[in-house]
Amino acid sequence: MKSDLPKVLHPVGPKPMIAHVVDTARALKPKKIVTVVGRRTLEIKQALGKDIGVAIQEEPRGTADAMKAARRDLPPTVKDIIVLYGDTPLIVPETVFRLREAHRSSGACCTVLTAILSRPAGYGRILRNDAGQFVGIIEDKDADSRQRSIQEINTGIYCFQREALLEGLDHVKPLNRTGEFYLTDIFSWLYNRSRKIHAAVADDPQEVLGVNSQQELMEAVDIIRRRGLARHMAAGVRIVDGATTFIDDSASIGPQTTIYPFTFIEKDVIIGRECSVGPFCHLREGAVLKDRVSVGNFTEIKNSTLDEGTFMRHMSYVGDAQIGRRVNVGAGFVIANFDGQKKHKTVVKDGAFLGCDAVLVAPVTVGRRAVVGAGSIVTKNHDVADGETVVGVPARAVKKKK
Repeated sequence: MKSDLPKVLHPVGPKPMIAHVVDTARALKPKKIVTVVGRRTLEIKQALGKDIGVAIQEEPRGTADAMKAARRDLPPTVKDIIVLYGDTPLIVPETVFRLREAHRSSGACCTVLTAILSRPAGYGRILRNDAGQFVGIIEDKDADSRQRSIQEINTGIYCFQREALLEGLDHVKPLNRTGEFYLTDIFSWLYNRSRKIHAAVADDPQEVLGVNSQQELMEAVDIIRRRGLARHMAAGVRIVDGATTFIDDSASIGPQTTIYPFTFIEKDVIIGRECSVGPFCHLREGAVLKDRVSVGNFTEIKNSTLDEGTFMRHMSYVGDAQIGRRVNVGAGFVIANFDGQKKHKTVVKDGAFLGCDAVLVAPVTVGRRAVVGAGSIVTKNHDVADGETVVGVPARAVKKKK
């Protein structure tokens, strides 16, 4: 990765790579999740959560050795053990669930998740007999020309019967050249003892792609992002240009809302029905747009609510604010929410009109149907009354609406 950060802590979208894998594991409601960690243990533990067990592999001596490090943490009542990898963040719960069900229905002692790749170079190949039954795995470097033409590859994701795994671990021998122990050697040992091994093919080969470089990290981020966009579109959200739209997985968007290009929607943003967002809009954490809100070009909203029917179409910033219904926010409007030491709250009530280039210095309240004139600055604690019109720098009242 050419980075000081442990590989599995590199962010894939809003969370570390390993968190995607752990969330997939959690979705199966297992009795226990154990992660095997080599270096930088404390940092990885902090990213995992307190419910995740951690086993230490003192030296990186291969995948079977990693499983040996975890064996003492495996509950004795567990029947099946699923092996996942911290650098495969694209795997989804449905695929692992199907792997487990295929394993149980086949009666095999181990089931291998495989994938069909058009370019399988670098991956171990799945060997099958004339009847299509699994007979082994051959590593790419050890394969002959015929075997290298096989497109079905080993993903490294497995479901074992507990006893078969533990028995096989006791018989895995280290490679003379590297001294490493590999899980794939268990399959040869089991097969030579006529133990049934099953292979289940993943529907989407993208899910099992590992991340081993910044290039592959970028590709994984893009796949995760596009999955999220697809979920929103399936729920009735119109996304004009998927290539330039970024929406966090935790965001909620109502149907018949349109998201225009170059829009960035962060964690826990909530958008209602029939809204218009963008282009070039940044909705930061805590932004809430109620139904039929319109926010447009070069607008930024953070930790604020815009109530139903409010318009904020051009080059404006709203932070730490409660904006009421049917408020017109003029071009260039800014809420100055930070005084250099702390942030303050702004309230704009229903039907207010905020003129172009106006500034509200928080904390301040603008009343119902009040008007803040173009270019005016409402200083902190100088509230604008219901129906009042203020203009100037600093803003002063000129009249009240009847």
